[in-house]
Amino acid sequence: MKIKEEEIETNQLKPVEIVRDEYGSWIHPEYSKYLDQHHKNQEWLSQDEWNEVKRYFNIETVQFYLEACVSEDTWEKMMDDTDLSEWNPIASDGFFLMDIHFTEDDAVAVFAREKQKESEVV
Repeated sequence: MKIKEEEIETNQLKPVEIVRDEYGSWIHPEYSKYLDQHHKNQEWLSQDEWNEVKRYFNIETVQFYLEACVSEDTWEKMMDDTDLSEWNPIASDGFFLMDIHFTEDDAVAVFAREKQKESEVV
């Protein structure tokens, strides 16, 4: 039996107040809760797992990497200091911050918005 898309549970992710920590990192509380429930102690998500996150929260995402957004000197300073508090990436078109944190080789900001229906895509 094939499950209809509308019968699959989703929990629409919505913007919330952002209070970044002393190092400039932050994660959406609902996304954090999801990770704790489904991927506790995992360092990264596979593409299939990431696709499931997006399906579960009914979102599409964009990611910005620190290295591509700031000068080399600024990137080196932020990476050396492990401090993202001066980085304030912005996404347009209704996207809101979902996660901002350091990775092994860079820092990333993930933005999300409600998945657009085909008829809404321009």
